[in-house]
Amino acid sequence: MKKVLVSAYACIPDRGSEEGNGWYYSSLISQQGYEVYCLTRDVGKASIEQKLREFPHPNLTFAFVTVPKWVDKAYTKGLIGLYFHYLYWQWAAMKVAMRLDKKHAFDIIHHVSYTSLQLGSFLYKLKRPFIYGPVGGGQEAPDSMRGYFKQYWVKEKMRSIVSSLMLRFNPGCYESIRHANYVLTWNEDTRQMVRALGRTEGVENAFGGVGQYFVPAEPIHRTAHNTLQLVWVGRLMPRKALELSLHGLSKVDPNIPVHLTIVGDGEMGQYVPEYIAHYKLENRVTWVGQVNYEQVKHYYRQADVFLFTSLRDTGPAQLMEAMAYSLPVVTLHLHGQAELVDQSTGIRVPVTEPETVATGLAEAIEWMYHNEAKRIDMGQNAFRFAQNQRWELKISRLVQKYYQSLAKPNVDRADATSPIEEW
Repeated sequence: MKKVLVSAYACIPDRGSEEGNGWYYSSLISQQGYEVYCLTRDVGKASIEQKLREFPHPNLTFAFVTVPKWVDKAYTKGLIGLYFHYLYWQWAAMKVAMRLDKKHAFDIIHHVSYTSLQLGSFLYKLKRPFIYGPVGGGQEAPDSMRGYFKQYWVKEKMRSIVSSLMLRFNPGCYESIRHANYVLTWNEDTRQMVRALGRTEGVENAFGGVGQYFVPAEPIHRTAHNTLQLVWVGRLMPRKALELSLHGLSKVDPNIPVHLTIVGDGEMGQYVPEYIAHYKLENRVTWVGQVNYEQVKHYYRQADVFLFTSLRDTGPAQLMEAMAYSLPVVTLHLHGQAELVDQSTGIRVPVTEPETVATGLAEAIEWMYHNEAKRIDMGQNAFRFAQNQRWELKISRLVQKYYQSLAKPNVDRADATSPIEEW
């Protein structure tokens, strides 16, 4: 059996975003006839062990790579602290990977998390067949939308500066791009960034997916009702731009019965009451706060339209989740969401300046209200699209396309004896 080493800094079962990516890649590849060893942090150890007890994965072994406590403390110290933590962990993971490779002689090395092109991976040093990604990071928030970031705009621009420096001076980035057999990118912005760095061959887009257990077996058929129900789902962080959604909602014809449910919390949560009051939306908005991953399904089922106005996003997981629940989408013609949504599944509003964008969002919402039959058709198209983006299908395609071309003949190896290894 071919042996694969997966690097997944973020890996927690039954989560969305980066944590879900790490789990899906490692667990599903292990079900494709490969023996997988996954390097990850110990922050998800309890959840992983519980999942393995409930659903054994005989071909999946985890090595939990730890760092000193003083490094862990840096994780919460802003952007620079997070980057430092990640790079230190990558260095520690490389040391563990080299020891594991001496024991197991891996056929393929695959970096899947973080999905950041700029932050990179040190696993190219193993000099094995190497897949880098999918990675993102080619997105930049438009300067014209800076007002929605409030005081966090400085941090956003700092992120851009640091990312530019990483592209040039982080060997984990430029050497991974140089040495990888395949560089997989989440979106066209990132693919163009890779090409600008001189890598043109073996660079392909391969955005993420949605879990099969999360996707309904059949499309959702919603009964007719008077009020158009919108839903917004996500962490309330500056770049997700909840205020832009509310700005757009405030411009919707007051005679149209429409209601928005906000699902999520985060650092921008402190401003939600202020937003609602400023835009006079007290009777049109309900904020339910943070809910667990399972409860999100309820809000998708109750809605008619998914509203998503992130100003910088690689390839939003919640967008595909919403589409899996037969929801048409109102979003921006920007970054990853512009590649996941087309005219058959939603409306993409061009990004120009705030008032014009808000007006465009309002017009899109009004269109959704006045065109019920077409809206429902969009939702059905969205469901079909999401069905084809299930992680199980995507990992199978990835294995067939990339792994089978890279895997080498087996060599003699000692077998692992436990699904959990401490380092």
